[in-house]
Amino acid sequence: MTKAVKEAAHSASQTTAAVAATRADQLLTIGQVVAQLKHDFPDLSITKVRYLEDRGLLAPARTPGRYRKYSAADVRRLRTILTLQRDEYLPLEVIRQRVERVVVPVSGRPLDATSAPIRTTPALKKEEPAYTLEEAPDAAGVDEQFFRMLAEYRLIDKVSPTGPALTESDLEIARICHLLARFGVEPRNLRLLSSSAEREAALIDQVTTPSLRSTHLDKREYGEKMLEDLGALLSQLLHLLLYKELRKLL
Repeated sequence: MTKAVKEAAHSASQTTAAVAATRADQLLTIGQVVAQLKHDFPDLSITKVRYLEDRGLLAPARTPGRYRKYSAADVRRLRTILTLQRDEYLPLEVIRQRVERVVVPVSGRPLDATSAPIRTTPALKKEEPAYTLEEAPDAAGVDEQFFRMLAEYRLIDKVSPTGPALTESDLEIARICHLLARFGVEPRNLRLLSSSAEREAALIDQVTTPSLRSTHLDKREYGEKMLEDLGALLSQLLHLLLYKELRKLL
């Protein structure tokens, strides 16, 4: 190998290393991401970011030591998720579907509701308690006393002081109720909503129970599908009826 070729190869190697180092420098730790977004989202915490990753909304790169590293695209995606939570009060499942189907918008701007068709109700699935009363406040950005208040007004199930007691849905309910409380709508004002949901579930139960309790697999599957479809229809109907009444206030 000639001297010129060796020098060219060495130069290329240095350039490649420099590019890799530059890219590595551009990646942020989870703490740096939280610090960067904290001004716009004061309730954001490291636990909340990890929670969003556990729910499949974020997928940061990992170092050989398993430390999270976030790119500029990851930060933009996180900002979009947080904006949708704050401004449109969407459940995480709906947010996940939306950010996966559309291009991430300009930083800080919420997505256009017409940008992609989305399912407004998440698929039904059984949930197991995954958070203790000590873990839930940090994950949801809501204090422990607020969770106890939600349980008192039956907006979430009774909270156990020991072991996992709260599901991911409980955390979503707590977050939305906490946002409503900022507008003066307290949990005690929402008891009627909980009662209404219980009555709707009882109505669907009457229709679907024969299929769900069947010993035939195909009938049970039919019952599960009917349960999901009826839930989605009633949810959409409630949404339309609410907005019909709200328009009268304009």
